[in-house]
Amino acid sequence: MEQPRWNDDLDIDVQLARLDEEVRSVRLGLAEIEGRAEAAKGLVAVRVGADCRIRDITLDPRVMRLPSTELAEAIKEAANTAADQVAGRAREITAVLTGEAPEGHTR
Repeated sequence: MEQPRWNDDLDIDVQLARLDEEVRSVRLGLAEIEGRAEAAKGLVAVRVGADCRIRDITLDPRVMRLPSTELAEAIKEAANTAADQVAGRAREITAVLTGEAPEGHTR
């Protein structure tokens, strides 16, 4: 059962203070998100930040034996997987504010 967002028994200032704290917590959580994924049997690793921008690409020297199309596909696969991790974690964190948090989740 979903918890009501507002409690008529509480002072509006108290409720706004709680909401402000939730927003602050979400912002901090979002800033710390990072995704990391590998492809081509670990020869390619990509790290993506909270803004879904690539922070780092690591290529094992052995990856240079791959055809350029396979290398490009491996980089794309790792980057997309890392970005998906970031997006999924962001949805989890913001669920508190959107009312989509799982039952029993404390705010």
